[in-house]
Amino acid sequence: MPRASDALGGALLGAALKLVQGRRHRSLLRAAEAPEAAQAALLKRILEANAETAFGRRHAFARLADAAEFRRAVPIRGYEDHREDIEKQERTGEKRLTLEPPVYYNRTSGTVAEPKNIPVTASGLDRLRAHQRLGAYVLAKARLVLSGKTFAVTGAAVEGHMPGGTPFGSASGLIYRSQPRWLRSRYVLPPELSEIPDYEDRYRAMAVFGLSEPEVTCVGTANSSTLVRLLSIVNRDADALLAAVAEGRGTDAGEGGAAAFRLRPRPRRAARLRAALDAAGRLTFADIWPNLRGVVTWMGGSCGVALRRLSPDLPEDCAIVELGYVASELRGTLNVDAQRNLCLPALQDAFFEFAEREAWESGGTEVLSLDELEEGREYYLFATTPDGLYRYDMNDIVRVCGHLGRTPALEFVQKGKGVTNLTGEKLCETQVLEAVTGALEQRGVRPDFFIALAERERSRYTLFLEAAGTEPVPELAAEIDARLRAANIEYDAKRASGRLEPLRLRRLGRGAGEAYRERRVADGQRDAQFKYLHLQYAHECGFDFDAFAAAG
Repeated sequence: MPRASDALGGALLGAALKLVQGRRHRSLLRAAEAPEAAQAALLKRILEANAETAFGRRHAFARLADAAEFRRAVPIRGYEDHREDIEKQERTGEKRLTLEPPVYYNRTSGTVAEPKNIPVTASGLDRLRAHQRLGAYVLAKARLVLSGKTFAVTGAAVEGHMPGGTPFGSASGLIYRSQPRWLRSRYVLPPELSEIPDYEDRYRAMAVFGLSEPEVTCVGTANSSTLVRLLSIVNRDADALLAAVAEGRGTDAGEGGAAAFRLRPRPRRAARLRAALDAAGRLTFADIWPNLRGVVTWMGGSCGVALRRLSPDLPEDCAIVELGYVASELRGTLNVDAQRNLCLPALQDAFFEFAEREAWESGGTEVLSLDELEEGREYYLFATTPDGLYRYDMNDIVRVCGHLGRTPALEFVQKGKGVTNLTGEKLCETQVLEAVTGALEQRGVRPDFFIALAERERSRYTLFLEAAGTEPVPELAAEIDARLRAANIEYDAKRASGRLEPLRLRRLGRGAGEAYRERRVADGQRDAQFKYLHLQYAHECGFDFDAFAAAG
């Protein structure tokens, strides 16, 4: 059982959350009864607030009366369509997208080598903090996961500064770092730990703190592959890590590693874990945190694979709680019922539009509102936010999995056309094209055909290549992998942390690409309109490239 002081702290935290966040929770549920009205009111506020910006004047925000007029005035746009306004707004201070200036940029990978910097205003940070506290309230309301300590993994709060001096990094890390001291004491990991530059050092530091604290009742991380990786390091380096726990010292992480933080010596704790390790041959999270009641993480898309690997290592009564649809651009959904994992769109904080998946992928243009979605159907999502994204194409596919009131509950399915995502890397087809063709051109090789398949079960990419020549496969694979790491900061991060395996390359025999084309045409694609997709999920491809693999 958790220590009495932890249980008391959890009770006080729950009471504080109930006082404020209970009202916020009820407000969201009331809005769910009339989503059209809530969305119309929000869009009106966004347009009025930003009518005098450069973008607002360009698209006559002051004259737009409703969503239909907004759709006619503003086309659906991606990040590259926003980039000029974002960068000029930052460099000059001109009010280009929002009247309220950005105070932070949430950085993530882009479809080109340059990263995406998503502007966040002071009001936007307040909304993100409110979302986090609402999530904590829902957890406290459903289960006693907050009765002990929380092991939360976030990104670095500040990774650098924009040309105009505004910081960029991970907004979740910024909010984690800015918590009041009384709340921060509920968390195991110091905020500064996320700033350790070397991933191996960072994971070892995380492991020391996690092993030292027995009273963890809640774990929070966006991707459960982080926990799979953490446990593998715990068992790989068990002797050194348990010695660090016993002696209250850092590991061999070096400067900026665990040695930079305070650790209390816990020899008895280390001895208990050593006994469990000796008895079973490996440690599990059930051994490390026997009181763990909940893991809050993404459950949709490829994250389900890592969850299946993780689940046997958790305590039997540990619940998996859906974090919700969270992206660098916005908090898309909020889990309002942790027992049913029912996630409602944050309809008071972002204006949502959708396109039916098959219709959109076939070139359709019809756009739907929240109240027009049908249960069981899949949709592409477009968002307008108070922080300056207008009809933003998320290139994400969501599914309607129920309703609360008249509002659909949504779950993430996968990235959309031309993008795959196994561990958060969001790899784009253009990045694969440039990496492969660049590496081959350097060797004077012209490919006949190639395709990269994202393998969920292995958390890796396999590149199948049909090309004349005898270039060594290992060197070519390493070169392409390096180019992908240079082009995509998230891919590089996941490779560095070990959550993604190195790129695998398989040579194909002559005629493989043509056989693939023939199969696609036979399956119904028009021959005259056929286009090779050079990046796909392996489970969606439906073609056995291994049967065409060349010997060796």
